[in-house]
Amino acid sequence: MNYRHDQNRLKSAARGAVLALLCCVPPAAAGGPGSAGVQVLKTDMSPRALGMGGAFVAVADDVYAAEYNPAGLGQLYLPEASAMYQSGFDDATLQHLSFGLPLPIQGFAGFDKPGLGISAMFSDSGRFVYNPIDSDGGVNTVSMDAESTRVIALSYGEKIFSDEVNLEGYTAKIDQYLGLSVKYIGSELLETYSASALAFDGGWLLRDNNLGLSLGASISNFGGGVKYYQETTPLPTILRLGAAYQRPTVMSQSVLLAAEADLYLQEKLKSLRAGLEYHFQEYFNFRLGYRSAEDNKGATVGLGVHYENFSLDFGMTMGGEVFNTSQVSFAYKFSGWRTGEYLRKKPQYRGPQAEEPAAKVKPAKAGQKAPAKPAAKPKKDSDFFWIY
Repeated sequence: MNYRHDQNRLKSAARGAVLALLCCVPPAAAGGPGSAGVQVLKTDMSPRALGMGGAFVAVADDVYAAEYNPAGLGQLYLPEASAMYQSGFDDATLQHLSFGLPLPIQGFAGFDKPGLGISAMFSDSGRFVYNPIDSDGGVNTVSMDAESTRVIALSYGEKIFSDEVNLEGYTAKIDQYLGLSVKYIGSELLETYSASALAFDGGWLLRDNNLGLSLGASISNFGGGVKYYQETTPLPTILRLGAAYQRPTVMSQSVLLAAEADLYLQEKLKSLRAGLEYHFQEYFNFRLGYRSAEDNKGATVGLGVHYENFSLDFGMTMGGEVFNTSQVSFAYKFSGWRTGEYLRKKPQYRGPQAEEPAAKVKPAKAGQKAPAKPAAKPKKDSDFFWIY
């Protein structure tokens, strides 16, 4: 047999498989499951969020906020870098890198310093094996990447409102944030057809610092579709609506509860998510969640370990053999970085606490001078700060 001729026939067979797959995709106008492309954009991109069932739009207080609600980047108080790895069904894998920091300038609204984030995601859906039969009756084997996707995103979030609001005798300390992301999406199907698109995310976040309640809303993957061959397939646009509530329990422990509804606008699908995170003594976090009203429904669990500026997080789903995924991430906060003349404190969702009474000072006797208070020794600061 002619080797080059066989190679051409195999390539033609592979292209035929691509066309067959594309023809099986429902038209965009019809809606329904599978009517949107680049399904990896619906994947949870944070082990912490995954462990909480994906209910994160109203939390969004770390570098992964850009994946759920870019408004949450306005809560960043230190630069943070993170790397995440996900393993899924068979040989499907996903890697995610992200970096976020508070900028050294005031935001457009003038309330606080905004947050900026940049992230990159690379996914591989595994191998696709195709066995065409040639004219001589022989069976050939063609193996190629089923789908590979890369996403590069730039995100921005800032505080747009901060004030006390009186509501029927209750004084709420309200902070509001807005955020926006722009991202480039590139996808290749069966190593034969490639497509790219530009998409946008937008988000809003409201927090009552006294009550510990937060509300969030965001829209993700809003933009044009991807065109692999002749048919343009829309992106999976997601509308997220959620609420979260966090309160201290005992000592330095606290509990965070979150609930969220995700609406997949192009596919006319929905997902209901709920989760909790229990914070133990500043070192350990336990997470539990549940997802319903979707194919990938079921419980999720997660763990987090924190030591100084390092954190290690793990999350996994328990939705059956096909939908089981696990994620692990490593993150580091750069505590030696100051934004301006002060270091912002991380929001704690805690109510006002009673101040400790000042120690009583005994009056000096007549004719005696009060003992002079020794001057406080300057505290040594071993951290190296970047001040700008």
